[in-house]
Amino acid sequence: MEALPDNWADIQPDIVYFCTTGLLVSFAESQIKLGLKYDRKGKHLKAIEKGQVSPRGNIGLVASQESGYNLKSKVLGKGGDRRFHAKFIDGVLHFPGLVTEH
Repeated sequence: MEALPDNWADIQPDIVYFCTTGLLVSFAESQIKLGLKYDRKGKHLKAIEKGQVSPRGNIGLVASQESGYNLKSKVLGKGGDRRFHAKFIDGVLHFPGLVTEH
C-alpha cells in the first residue's frame, strides 16, 4: 500500500492509500478531477491526511451532513468554501466525487 500523495496529479483512481493516522482512503476518477480543478495546493489532501478533527476552527475530516456519507474534508482560508464528501466502504474511506459549497 502507498502513502497518500500530497498532489492530486499523483493519485490513481480506486487505489487504496494510507494516511499517517492509519486511515485508508481511495478516490474515484471524478473526485481526482475535482481535486485537480478546485484544490491546486492540495489543502484537501492535507485535511484528509490529518484525519478526524473537531468541527470548529480545524483543518481535517468532519462529519458529513449528506445522506449516505460519513465524513467530509474541511479546509480553511482560500479554497475553504468547498467540501469533498466520502463514505466508508469495507473499512476504506472512499471519495466518489461529491463536492458541496457551504
